[in-house]
Amino acid sequence: MSIALPQPQLLQITGADAVAFAHAQFCNDVIALPNGHWQWNAWLSPQGRVRFFFLLLRDTEDSLRLLLRGGDARAMCAALARFVFRAKVSLHAIVDVPAFGCSEEEALTALGTLPHGDTLVCRSGSTGLRLPGSSQRWLLLGSPGAAAAPASDVAMNHWRLHDIRAGLPELAPALEDQLLPQWLGLGRLDAINVRKGCYPGQEIMARLHFKGGNKRGLYRIQLGCDALPAPGTVLVTTTPTAMESGIVVMAAWTSVGQAEVLAVLADAAAADSLSIESATASDIKVVSGFA
Repeated sequence: MSIALPQPQLLQITGADAVAFAHAQFCNDVIALPNGHWQWNAWLSPQGRVRFFFLLLRDTEDSLRLLLRGGDARAMCAALARFVFRAKVSLHAIVDVPAFGCSEEEALTALGTLPHGDTLVCRSGSTGLRLPGSSQRWLLLGSPGAAAAPASDVAMNHWRLHDIRAGLPELAPALEDQLLPQWLGLGRLDAINVRKGCYPGQEIMARLHFKGGNKRGLYRIQLGCDALPAPGTVLVTTTPTAMESGIVVMAAWTSVGQAEVLAVLADAAAADSLSIESATASDIKVVSGFA
């Protein structure tokens, strides 16, 4: 049975200049995105840090929807509104659309056909897309066409664990405007375009792309713990000397007392012994990276 996910944070951008406005503000190429498709994208600060990370859905020629991966749609809407000036653009947060996580069979029943890759399928007020990763997961915005089970703690933990294993970060408020896109693995998701022209943070992105120098990345870590480390919790290298080496992005249980963490980590520390600041953890092991 599909599960009802937490209320999605959705922002809609409409108007004759909607695509041009989004293209100038966000770090991916919005103009090149065809109608009926979606992409990973982000809004950066002038210093190149990720303010908001999201899926950008292009519904029509002049209508976009942003599905935030963390953060508040109303706050983003208010922040973006300061840059509209004379553009023919309307911004508003959407607060009444439910979201559901579905299996292949459930998505097919709700949509009539399965979306794959970066395509969107719309039917009877629902929009569906497939999430990347080795697991078979579909995301529906709008009615799933059948009753959905409430999102229990167990179900949400399972959903979050799939995100971690697919390297799909969620940006908690504590991490907003703190991390570079490369640290979050957004290059692997094709969320960054360094050749499309100016946008906030573009100079930083181009410098890292063409000259190098990035020394941090997104890693999946296994550990034993009594409580899940919160986003923003510091990771420390214990040998040869103790020093801050990373930060927790998100975490989920794999079994009682065992968890997996998505973390930004210094590449040089990936093979070192690690501990978690202000938390009791054991057997910390880097499993994989998302370059």
